[in-house]
Parts: sequence; structure tokens; C-alpha cells
Amino acid sequence: MPKELKYGPIFLEETIKEDWIDFNGHMNMAYYVLLFDQALTNFLDSLGLGRNYVRASGKSLFALENHVTYQHELKQGEPVCVHFQLLDMDSKFIHYFMRLFHKDAPTTAATMEQISLHVNMENRMPTRFLEKNMTALLKIRDDHEKYDKPREMGRTIAIRRHPKKSSATPQSSES
Repeated sequence: MPKELKYGPIFLEETIKEDWIDFNGHMNMAYYVLLFDQALTNFLDSLGLGRNYVRASGKSLFALENHVTYQHELKQGEPVCVHFQLLDMDSKFIHYFMRLFHKDAPTTAATMEQISLHVNMENRMPTRFLEKNMTALLKIRDDHEKYDKPREMGRTIAIRRHPKKSSATPQSSES
């Protein structure tokens, strides 16, 4: 099955640049977020909620929270693509999920789950979407329900611990 039918439409295609490679010989974590941000901008532009919308309406979307998972390395010159899935929304918020893939491989390189808030740029306060924007977002959300819910969605960050067999607390080697 093509990834577009499983994970949502592609909103960015890019090639990993030399400047994005860190001292570990793979793409630095900051550039994963950059690619996700560019894909989000492309999604918003496609709906008329991007750069021109901000200038014309005085409203924008602000990121409130995100969670990124890094799953596979990306190297210089590799082609990548970002799939976008709108998970939920209401009159002021959108909740979405993006997957970054090596363009020629089935393996997920990274994911990003994010919630954004619709804001009036004049007073920097939350504001409701216009009815036409709500209609467009609801249509996309309903269409995107055909995609599987991401397994990484809603994850928390923690070190996974296995139950201890005894109640004794390990001693530090520095004690």
C-alpha cells in the first residue's frame, strides 16, 4: 500500500543538506523539527491559513506543545518526505501528526505530534476560526480518520522500568 494511503498526504519533499549533518555523521535533531515545521507551513498554505492569511487577517497559529520521536538516522543527500495527518480540531485548536520517511524506504525516520492554537496577532489572545476555515478543517479531519491512529500518538517521555524482584534499593557506586 502506498504510504499516502496509509499515513496521509505528503506536504514536503526534501533532500538532506550537508549543513544539517552533525558531529555524529547524521542529521542533527533540530533539522527534523525544521522539516516538520516546513511541512506544517505547506499544509496551512494549502488551506489558506499560512503566511498570506497572517498578513491579511491578523491571525495565525502558534505551536503549544509537540512531541518528536527519532527512530532512524538520516544522512546527507538522502531524499525524504513528510506525511501529514490532521487528528482533531475545534474552534481554536488543531491537533496533528507528521511522519518523516526516507523517500525510498518504508521505515519511519521520525514523527512529530503537535497542537497549535489559533491566535489574534493584535492582542496575542486565542481566537476562533472563521466558519469557512472550520468547514475546511472539519472536512480534512473527517477525511483523515481513514488513516490509522499513530502508535506514537499521546506518548509520554520516561525511562521504562521493569518491576523489581526485591525491595532492596541499589547502592550508587559513588557512595
